[in-house]
Amino acid sequence: MGIEQLFILFFVIGVGFVVVSFFVGELVEVEGSNSAFSFFRPTLIAVFLTVTGGLGLLLPRIGFEPGAAIILFISALSGLALAGLINRFIIVPLHKAQNTSTFNMQDTIGCSANVISHIPQGGYGKIKYNISGSVVTSPAKSDDGNEIRAGETVEIMYIEGRTYFVRRQAARVHDEVMQPGAN
Repeated sequence: MGIEQLFILFFVIGVGFVVVSFFVGELVEVEGSNSAFSFFRPTLIAVFLTVTGGLGLLLPRIGFEPGAAIILFISALSGLALAGLINRFIIVPLHKAQNTSTFNMQDTIGCSANVISHIPQGGYGKIKYNISGSVVTSPAKSDDGNEIRAGETVEIMYIEGRTYFVRRQAARVHDEVMQPGAN
């Protein structure tokens, strides 16, 4: 296989992966891809292959012919550089943003929520609560089967599937502290 065929192979594999992932989504998530090996993400490998193959094919056609080894070196270095820039300035910031806006549903157990859609006796309604800086709405059902009106404050007791089971919060009664000598 000649160097030109290698560049064609790199280019076709890279473009093919980009096209397939555009229509199907990213098929492969590398375990531990958030670690030091984050450069081994399939998207970055596709960028590297596409740039290396494309530049390797382009350079001789525009009159740059210092030799196959130098073209391979320049093409591979350019592919690494672009994949690194995409990783640093696009993928890593997007991944960090995704992590800050997600939460574990189990973390909401014990939290207060507001009923925004009436929960009929034995039926479903909707609650709204704040978590991780986000306002979230979820389907809810009373854990004791009783009706809960919109506007009431409830406590999230447990979750089954994606349904939150809630209980009306007891009215907070502030007992007065008896002063000595008072009846």
